[in-house]
Amino acid sequence: MSGDRKTEWCDQEELAVGWAMHALEPDEEARLRAHLPECATCRRTVRNTEAVTAAIGQSVDQYDPPARLRANLMEAIEHTPQEVPSTVVAKVPDRQEVAEPISLEARRGRKANRTRVLFAAAAVILVAVVAGVVGQRLTSLSDQVTAQQARTDQLEHTFRLATDPATKKAVLRTPDGTAMAVLLSGDDDAAVVPEGMPANDMAAQTYVVWGTSGPNPVALATFDVTPGSNDIVLKWDRSAYAHDGLAISLEAGRTPPPSPSAVLAAGQVAKA
Repeated sequence: MSGDRKTEWCDQEELAVGWAMHALEPDEEARLRAHLPECATCRRTVRNTEAVTAAIGQSVDQYDPPARLRANLMEAIEHTPQEVPSTVVAKVPDRQEVAEPISLEARRGRKANRTRVLFAAAAVILVAVVAGVVGQRLTSLSDQVTAQQARTDQLEHTFRLATDPATKKAVLRTPDGTAMAVLLSGDDDAAVVPEGMPANDMAAQTYVVWGTSGPNPVALATFDVTPGSNDIVLKWDRSAYAHDGLAISLEAGRTPPPSPSAVLAAGQVAKA
């Protein structure tokens, strides 16, 4: 049964907890996906479960990435050789072809164990809601966890890019020779590692990366620098990857102009 009243119970709430915990079987996930749009009770259960699990994660002390991580990143940029890897076409086998058969008893046991876990999780959610844990504080904690996870993912992405032999690396320097940034150019993504670049006013300014390999500069990407930025992932494509000459400017507005108003730093891709 489903409905919109806050106190109404639904017999699919256990599945709603499993949905929020990414613990459903494919057939159960499909059933709940069809059920959620018409059941406010289960949608509320999903939200509460996500909030409580985020708070539980936040209860463990969170630490910023150590300072040596930036040093490791710069070390990787400095010493990873640039070379074009040979094209490898890998065939990914179908999951059904490699999956080992699961006996009926094993499947039942697995579902029974998962059901006990979901019931326990549902009990935690119920206690948390009754105790008033879910609220503004949990929303704030959840936002902090999400932001920290995104930051970690970004650092890992930049490190992978820096250690890829196919990545082009360019140190962009000011006219007096001071290094302002390192630009890592991949064939489908890129990153800027700033070296003391000032934060821009994100309401009125944007940094622009320019490709300078042709007769006229070409705007390749825009980005913002915030206080404490260690790296910024850029949207990139193969046409941007083709440029070996690169530059950065700071422009008024949020879209790049036809040409840079003033180049702050420029450089060439280092030769392998």
